[in-house]
Formats: sequence, structure tokens, C-alpha cells
Amino acid sequence: MYKKTLAVLAGAAVLFSPDVFQMGDETSGKAAEHEYRPADLISVMDVFLGKKDAGELQGNSYDFDGDGSCNIRDICLLKSLLTEKTAGKEITVSGTDELKAALKNATAGDIILLAPGVYESSEYGPKAALFFSGAEGTETAPVTLKSADEDDPAVLKGTDPAKGIVLYITGDHWNIENIICCGAQKGIILDNSNYSVIRNAEVYNTGQEGIHLRDGSSYCEITGAEVHDTGLAGSYGEAVYIGSAKSTDGYVYECDNNIIKGCTLGPGVTDECVDIKEYTTGNIIENCVMYGGGMTAADSFVDIKGNRTTVRNNICYSQDNEIITDGFQVHSQLDGWGTDNVIEGNTVYFSGDTEYIARTWRGSSCKVSGNIRVPENSSSMYRAYSGSTLTVEQE
Repeated sequence: MYKKTLAVLAGAAVLFSPDVFQMGDETSGKAAEHEYRPADLISVMDVFLGKKDAGELQGNSYDFDGDGSCNIRDICLLKSLLTEKTAGKEITVSGTDELKAALKNATAGDIILLAPGVYESSEYGPKAALFFSGAEGTETAPVTLKSADEDDPAVLKGTDPAKGIVLYITGDHWNIENIICCGAQKGIILDNSNYSVIRNAEVYNTGQEGIHLRDGSSYCEITGAEVHDTGLAGSYGEAVYIGSAKSTDGYVYECDNNIIKGCTLGPGVTDECVDIKEYTTGNIIENCVMYGGGMTAADSFVDIKGNRTTVRNNICYSQDNEIITDGFQVHSQLDGWGTDNVIEGNTVYFSGDTEYIARTWRGSSCKVSGNIRVPENSSSMYRAYSGSTLTVEQE
């Protein structure tokens, strides 16, 4: 009987849909009076299953259908209420002011659709951001910002590549899809934003970095992004930047378990295509294409300073840029950091015979395997400086 009851509960949304049991005026009044949460749904289920006495519900009324008892119908109606509250809304915007208002007022589950066009601003908000939101999504109801027409993506644009951030997000569970960001000092920054996704975005013409996961942002994903022509207004110009340098203050350094995959990084990126800072752990860079043309402030495609970073199955082209001395570099800026990294299955096209696939500095360590150097030169595959550990697993 117990297993059968659980099966009924699992199928409740189908057996007793909101179309069958509508909430009446009395129920609506209760919903307005009480702030119901997922924990309330669990409490009602416990009463129904006999695990909890109805008197333990602390005075809140859970008899939604008015039949004098707490039963499966009430569970379904409460589930419907919670689903409706967290479902969010779809908002289509077509101008800069409308976009700023939608970002400011966003709630979990909202989908902000950007009509084709240019959204330009020269008004700076928090952290000198042109477009900003601190809204929090949830695992089941993320906040989504995307172009209404992915074939004609909206352009978020600043007016000065030496100033500001185009898009600045500080909430968890965001989906940012199919948009273009350009014309400010930085493109997209996620601060203290966890479980967020940047998908098929293009970032270019920035004074410094293109995309930055910062201030503790973890478990995020950057996929299918195109980042090029960065670093136009200074010596910093990474395509993708994870974490913060030890010399900075005011940020949570640990930006862990992020994934950068399927991205096209460069050309025109003045610094590294990807910079993984100290204090970070478990980040992955995979299946990306990187171009070295235009690199002036760095000498490798990827600079690793964190722990347990994995760089795999990427293709890198130096484009005859002689400043590039290595495909991937591993440094230790602090004791205990820059260790246990993996570089595997990458193909790097160099302009000469002296560049290395990977190079490690004192205090750092990594394992390498299955990498391909073009042109082939077995004597210029890897270099480990004294005090570092570079382990060749297989070639």
C-alpha cells in the first residue's frame, strides 16, 4: 500500500492537474495570506502519509479544496500553486530602457527575450555596468536572457572600450544565450554567480577581458562562445578569465569547477585565450579552437595557476605569431597552487621548431598525454623547470 501511495504521488501532476481542480476564491485568499514554499508541500505529503499530525502545520491552512481534510487533492493544488509561482514570465524587450527594467525586476524563471537590434548605453550602474542584474534563479527556474531570434542576435553595446562592463550578473542560475556584447572595457562578468551558463555568446571590441568568472563564481559553463579582439585599451585582454590574482582585494578567489567548452577564442586577443588564476580548482577547458594572431601581452594560449585544471582536446593555431613560446604554461604563484593539472589530447600549430606544447615552472605539476605538435618535433614537446613536475603518461 505504501509503495502504491508513492506511485500515486509521483503521478499526481498528471492524475490531478490544475485543469481538473481549480483553486477557488477561498484558496486564492489563503495563497495571498500565506507565503507557501516547497517545504510546505513536503509537510502536506507527510500528513497525507501519516508521518505527521495535521496539528503540526503551525496554524496554516492546507485544506485547499475545502473538503475538511488534508489529502491528495490538496497536495496537487499546492504543487500547482508553487509551480505557478516559480514558473516565471516571458518578457520581450526591444529597447535599452526596457532591457534594463527587465533585468532589474527579473525573478526566478523569467525569460527575457531580446528583439533584434542594438541596445546601446553610456549610463553606468554597479561596478560601472551598462546592463546589470542581481536576480537569483533556481535550479528548476533559472533566469534566462537570450535573443528572440538566434539567427539575428541582439547586440548589447557600450560607447567606450576603456570603461565599464557590458553585462554584469551577480545572481545564481542564469542562462545567457545568443547575444553579442561589445564596446566596453569588459564584456560579460559573473560575480558570485553559481550554476550559470553563457551559451553561444559573442564578445569583442573590449578594452580588457572578454568573459570573466569572478568573485566565487563556480559550477558555471561557457559553451560555444566566440571571443575576439580584446585588450584594446590596456595590457590586459584575456578572452576568458577565471578567478582573481592574489594581488587583488575584495573578491572571493575560489572559482571552481567551471567548464569552458566548444568556444572559439581569438584572433585579436592580446593576452591569453584562457587564464586560470591561483586559488581555483577543478576547471575544465575542452574542445575549443584558439587563435594566436594579435597576441601581444602573453606567450601561451592558456596560463594555468590553479589546481586540478584539465585542458583537453583543444586546437591552437599560432598564426605565425612569434611571441608565442608555448601552447600551455603552468605556474605556481603560491605554495600548493599550480598542481595536479592535466593537459591531454590537444593539437598545437606553431610557427617554428622551438616552441613547447607545455611548460611547467617551479612548484607546479601536471600530467600530459596524447598531445600533437605541428610541425612535429619530438625534442620540443615539453619542458619542466627545476622544482616542477611534468609527467608524460603516453604519447
